[in-house]
Amino acid sequence: MTRTFHRTPNLLLAALGLLSMGVLILDFWPFLQNGLAGQVMFTPDETDFDQILFHYSTLPRLAMAFLCGAGLALAGAAIQTVLRNPLASPTTLGVGAGVEFALTIFILIAPASLALFQEAFALAGGMIALGAVYLIAAKRGNATLWLILAGMIVNLLLQSGTQILLLFNEQYLQSIFMWGAGDLAQNGWEDTRFVLPRILIGMAAVLLLSRPLDLLALGDETANSLGAKVTVLRLLILGFAVFITASVISAAGMIGFIGLAVPAALRIAGLTRSRDLMIYSVLTGGFTLLVIDFIVRQFNGLGGDVLPTGAATALFGAPFIILILRKAKIMPGSQSEDQHSDQEITSKTGLSILLTALLVIGLVFSLYVSLDGTGFAVLGWTVNWSDSSFDIITGRAERTFAAMICGAALAVSGTLIQRVGRNPLASPEITGVSSATALAIILALTVFGFAQRADLMIIGAAGGIISLIVLLALCRKFTHAPHYMLLNGLALTAILGAIVRIVLTRSGTQTSMLMSWLAGTTYFTNMDEVMIVAGVTGILLIVAVALRRPLELASLGTDQSVSLGLGITTFQFAMMLLAAILAAAATLLVGPLSFVGLMAPHLARVAGYRLAGGHLLGSVLIGVNVMMVAEWLARNLLYPAQLPTGLIAAMIGTSYFLLLAARKR
Repeated sequence: MTRTFHRTPNLLLAALGLLSMGVLILDFWPFLQNGLAGQVMFTPDETDFDQILFHYSTLPRLAMAFLCGAGLALAGAAIQTVLRNPLASPTTLGVGAGVEFALTIFILIAPASLALFQEAFALAGGMIALGAVYLIAAKRGNATLWLILAGMIVNLLLQSGTQILLLFNEQYLQSIFMWGAGDLAQNGWEDTRFVLPRILIGMAAVLLLSRPLDLLALGDETANSLGAKVTVLRLLILGFAVFITASVISAAGMIGFIGLAVPAALRIAGLTRSRDLMIYSVLTGGFTLLVIDFIVRQFNGLGGDVLPTGAATALFGAPFIILILRKAKIMPGSQSEDQHSDQEITSKTGLSILLTALLVIGLVFSLYVSLDGTGFAVLGWTVNWSDSSFDIITGRAERTFAAMICGAALAVSGTLIQRVGRNPLASPEITGVSSATALAIILALTVFGFAQRADLMIIGAAGGIISLIVLLALCRKFTHAPHYMLLNGLALTAILGAIVRIVLTRSGTQTSMLMSWLAGTTYFTNMDEVMIVAGVTGILLIVAVALRRPLELASLGTDQSVSLGLGITTFQFAMMLLAAILAAAATLLVGPLSFVGLMAPHLARVAGYRLAGGHLLGSVLIGVNVMMVAEWLARNLLYPAQLPTGLIAAMIGTSYFLLLAARKR
């Protein structure tokens, strides 16, 4: 029994080891043929360009690939063991985003004299991000779902901050974006000398703590009863894991999913003892990234650009989330219907009147109150109502109406997805619909040369529909349980996001414009496009409201719906089709906004809009108000600089879910 238990990880490690040996042979082959392998490794001929290139570029890249893979896999194994969570990793718990945000700030504003403190800055960013995630999830007993949700929230906040910094520093955009996508390209041995001792220190520390890790895996109470100082051990091990992660990201940028996929795959293969898991993770992670980087290098130079290893790694690693979800039962499979109390905040009629009044007042405020220096000041603000300001107000109207229409479209889309999927955590953003729509539009625009808005909308909608079909198929085994749909959606979003990063690194002069659009900007809109999207949104909203009774039946579940005469599969597909079209329309107009399609329906349910028709209308009112506020803040918060509306909406949404997470119920 024991021999069978360890056979799979041994076979996996042996296969990766053989592949890595093959990679080394292929790289060394030109020199092996001439008997120059030893020379090119230690004393390259300075008159031979091939030897110089290999010694100072290819060879250190091979070393960095192994070191980064080994370090990240070890860090992921330690975090998963400490938190007893198969989906925990530096990527999913915000550590990578925290390090990236801290390093971006340091690179942009720190003088050269403070270069020695760069590593400490990165370490602090990772620790603060992980601490925030841990504090949020601790109120829910560190349940898998809430750890990942907390990580997603912190990731989004930090990534929004990083995007804002990049958009305000376009002269550094391409180089920092490439670094952020994970770049293993080397011009010498400096990065290897930097990473090697830090990885060795981290490895030694974690391996020395492997026996206490076995105690932590038994649970806090058991570990305490056996004399372990749980809090101290947890902080020590997490600290070393973040230290390793910060060292790797400082040298090579973000390398995604090695820290999640490798230890999780080894656990599925049968490894449970911490020491075995750590050792196997080091070797398997190093070999894995070495092989992936070799594959990536075969595509380098196409079009004169470089393919980022970090983003490409996510394409290989993210599918392991789906595999883990299918192999390991991480949570009970019960449906999670509306978990809020039936008590309404106020009457639906009164709340609707209040939201409508706020919308009208807010619209007037948004159009006539600004910080752009025109008109005359009232209480420190500038009010514009002179005839000469007509063009200015028209420009504001285009941007404001664009944001409002997108808020309405995403609110309807999110409501349909939540009700048909019976999942209060589903939305166009989290289920991968927005990412798939954005990717389809970017590929159509940059690769295939489509420029007509109608064509782009159709292509974007097709991408969203395909993403939804894939997600529903993945979750069919679990009867579309909320947590499985959420986690599978996050995996799809990660895969699609990795492809978007790869495309952006190859888009040349279009990178800045595409990044602004991806951040959710209203700057490129015009009133004709706004009216077209408004018409599509209005028609589909009317259709959805007209189908409110079947929507109510669909919310009851498959068995009840079928028994009442509803063809649930056909109806579900039709509603998902409407949701994908709405998400595509909003994405085309403003970009892939974050959290609006999740927050608006969620708030509407909390506010008492229970029936399908009311839920749709309440979500629209809330989504429109939120996006109107986000657009005004984006336009005025850092005037004269213009912030992307999508990033402000993301910050509003994540702030709401931080408050929601802080509640213990």
